Amino acid sequence: MPPKDFFPSNEEELEKYLAVEQMKAHIQAELNGKLSTVLSRMDSMQETFERTLGPLAASVQDIEEIKRKINLTPEEVERVYGLNAATLANKRAKAAGPRYIKDGGKILYPQKELRQYLTAREILTNDD
Repeated sequence: MPPKDFFPSNEEELEKYLAVEQMKAHIQAELNGKLSTVLSRMDSMQETFERTLGPLAASVQDIEEIKRKINLTPEEVERVYGLNAATLANKRAKAAGPRYIKDGGKILYPQKELRQYLTAREILTNDD
């Protein structure tokens, strides 16, 4: 769109003006295409991040909620402390392992007992 006060004084000025306008339109179209590509790639990256990091963030949130509990199930102990639930069951059968609470069929491990159990099994190294 020419400025309101633009009046080409001759054919050459008009041709120059039209050439500039055509170049502007071409540049604008090219920029729009590139912007569209960038936005599409950003959407794809966001989807990838959500797909990859979403479950991880949920897992971290779950573990943080579990850590706030006083007593943990064997599965929760495995998630937070890395002690295999099956190994804990084997230790219970041998009257070994960390102290636990048994209420009916439910097994719970007080976090205080887990920390004491693990601390008692720390091994000093030469670096200590």
